[in-house]
Amino acid sequence: MSVSLDMNEYLDLFLQETEEQLSILEAEIGRLAADPTDERIGAIFRAAHTIKGSSRAMGFANYADLTHEFENVLFKVRDRSLTVTPEISDCLIQTVDTMLSGKEILATTGNDIETYPQLVEQLNAFAEGAEAGPEVKPSVSKESPSWPLEVLESLQALPTMEGIYEVRVELDPTCGMKYVRMFMAITAMNSFGEILWANPIQEKIEAEEFDFEARFLVSLHANPTDVTKSLSSIGEVKAIDVVPYTAAVATLKPTQAASAEVEVGSDSIQMTERGDDRRQGDRRGPEPKREASQTIRVDVSLLDNLMNLVGELVIDRTRLSQIGANIAAKAASGEEVESLAETVGHIGRVTSELQEQIMRARMLPIDTVFQRFPRMVRDLSRKLGKKVEMVIEGGETEVDRSVIEGISDPLIHMIRNSVDHGLEPTSEERVAAGKPEVGTVRLTAKHKDNAIWVEIIDDGRGIDAAKLRAKAVEKGLMTADAASRLSDRDAQMLIFHSGFSTAKEVTDVSGRGVGMDIVRSNIMAMGGLIDLESTVGAGTRFILKLPLTVAIMGGLLSRVSDVDYVMPIGSIIETLSIDAQPIMQVGRQPVIILRGQTVPILKLRNLFKVPGSFTEESADNYVVVVGSAEQKVGLVVDRLLGEQEVVIKSISKYCGELPGISGATILGNGRVALIVDINSILEVTRGFENGC
Repeated sequence: MSVSLDMNEYLDLFLQETEEQLSILEAEIGRLAADPTDERIGAIFRAAHTIKGSSRAMGFANYADLTHEFENVLFKVRDRSLTVTPEISDCLIQTVDTMLSGKEILATTGNDIETYPQLVEQLNAFAEGAEAGPEVKPSVSKESPSWPLEVLESLQALPTMEGIYEVRVELDPTCGMKYVRMFMAITAMNSFGEILWANPIQEKIEAEEFDFEARFLVSLHANPTDVTKSLSSIGEVKAIDVVPYTAAVATLKPTQAASAEVEVGSDSIQMTERGDDRRQGDRRGPEPKREASQTIRVDVSLLDNLMNLVGELVIDRTRLSQIGANIAAKAASGEEVESLAETVGHIGRVTSELQEQIMRARMLPIDTVFQRFPRMVRDLSRKLGKKVEMVIEGGETEVDRSVIEGISDPLIHMIRNSVDHGLEPTSEERVAAGKPEVGTVRLTAKHKDNAIWVEIIDDGRGIDAAKLRAKAVEKGLMTADAASRLSDRDAQMLIFHSGFSTAKEVTDVSGRGVGMDIVRSNIMAMGGLIDLESTVGAGTRFILKLPLTVAIMGGLLSRVSDVDYVMPIGSIIETLSIDAQPIMQVGRQPVIILRGQTVPILKLRNLFKVPGSFTEESADNYVVVVGSAEQKVGLVVDRLLGEQEVVIKSISKYCGELPGISGATILGNGRVALIVDINSILEVTRGFENGC
C-alpha cells in the first residue's frame, strides 16, 4: 500500500522555518569578514544546512543546490582552509540576497527557483580556492513569474493580448522606504493604464514583506518607453523591465498558490487574496510546530484576539471591584459580602496573571529588528565611501510585537541619517579632529522607567544649533528674533520639522527634508517620545522612549466637569494642588514655577472645550505635570480619581482624528474615558516656548 503526500500541505511550515534560518544568515553573514568567530561560523553553517535539508524534502532542488554551494564555501571557512576576503564576503552576502528573493518566489508561486549558473560558478571557484569568477549581477529572478490560475483564465478570456505588459520594478537594496517607493511606482503605472494583477499582493507590499521587487500585469494605453522613463525617475528604483505579456511564460498547476487579484481605483488599490485555507503565500500559517526549544508558532491574529478578550476581562474585573466596594460600603456585615470580596479578589489575581502571560506571549527580542542594520550600514558606508563600524547592544530586550512592527521604519531613517549626515564625510576630517578614522554608530535598547529606551548614537560632527537657527529664518519658519530666543536644544529639535534639511545637496540617500518628521510622527503614533542630545564636534544621541505595549496601560484617571480623562502613567512627573503653586503670566501664556523651572500650564476644559463646569470652589483644583525632564507642561483638572489600568480602544474610525486624544477606554462603572495624547499637547506648548 502506497501513501501519496501532498507537500503543499507543509509549504507554510517550510516557509516559516526557512524565514527563521534566513534571518540568522542575514544577521550574521555581514559580520563574518570582520569577526569570523567559531560561534558565528557555526551558526551560519547550521542555518544553511537546515535550509538545504528542508528544501530537498520539499522538492525544491534548485534552491537546495544553491544552498549546497553556499554551504561548501562555509565548510572551507569553518575548517580554516579558506579566509574570508572582501570578495568572498560580497559573494556570500549576494547568495543570501538570492536566497531571500528565492524564498519569496517559493512563497508566491509554490514553484522552485531558477538556476543561477554565474553565482554557482563563483561559489565553486571560492570553495576550490581558485580566483573569483566574473562579478555576478544582483541575483534577482527576471523571468516572468508563474501567475495564478485565475489570472490565466481571465487573460484567456480577453479578445487580444495587445496592450498587456509585464512590468518588473526592482528597488535599490539599501532603500529605506520600500512601500513608499513601490506605491509611487503603482501610482505612476495607474496614470498610463490599468493594473490587472500584482505580485506580491498589497498587504505584503504595505507590510514591506517583499524583497525589493514587485511584478505587475498592466493594460497600457501609452508607449512603454514613457512608462519606463516615468518609473525610472522615482528615487531608489534600481531596474525597470516593461515587456509585452506572452501567454507562453505564464503557466500554473491548479494545485499551486493562492491568487492575488487587484482592483484598481482612481486613488487607491484594493487587493484580495483567494485560495485554499492554507494561504500558501502567507508565512503566518496556523499549523503549530513543536521545536527543540519547546515553543510553538501561533498566528498573530490569534494573539490579538486573546489580547482583546483579556482587555474585556480587565474591564469586568475593575467593574466587579467597584460593585463589591459599593456593596461593602452599604452593608455592615454579611457572609455574602465577604464571599463576593473573595471572588472578586480571585478573579483579579487570575485576570492579572492571564494578562501577564498573554503580554509575554506577544513579546519578541528587539534584535529581530536590530539584526538587519549591520548589513544596511555596511552597504551604505560603501556607497558613501565612509569607514563605519556599527555596535549593537541590548538586542535581547523584549518588546511587544506591535512596537517591533512600528519601530522598524523610524530606525532605518535615523541610522541612515547618522551615517550620511552625522559622521564626517572623510576619514581625514575625523583624524584632523582627533577621532579614529572609523566612525561609530551605536544602537542600544534597554528597559527604563517602565518603557523601552532605544538610542542611536554617533561620534560624528554633532548638530550645529546656529546653522539650524539660520536655516529656520531662511525658510521662513520663524522670525530672526524668535530664532535668537531658541535654546540650543530647541533649535536642534527643528530637524523634526517637515521639509527641514541642512544638506547642501540632495543625494539618493538623504537631503530632501523628508524622513525625520515622519520618524517623529510614527513614534508619537505609538505613544512614544523622541529626544536628542548633541554636541558640536562630539556627536549626536537620539533617544526613543517607547511603551512596553500599545494595548493596555496604566493611567491616572481625572475628571473635568463631567468628562473623564486618562493620562498615561509613564508620562506623568507629579501632581500638585493648584493652591500650592501660584499661576503667573509670561506673555499670554500662564505658567507655574516648579523648582526653578518655568512650566506652561493648560486647562483641559479650555483645550478640549468641555461644556459646563463645576462651581468655582470645585473647579480647576489640581495640576498634573506631564512630559520629560527637558519639557514639561501642567494640565489643570477638577478632580483626581486615582490610578487605574485601562484597555486602549481606537476611536478614530468612528470619530476621525481628534487633536489631543489618542483613544478611549471603558471604566468599571461603564463610563467612557478619553485617553489624553501627551505628545500632541507637548507640541502645543513647544509653540509657546519657541515664540512661534
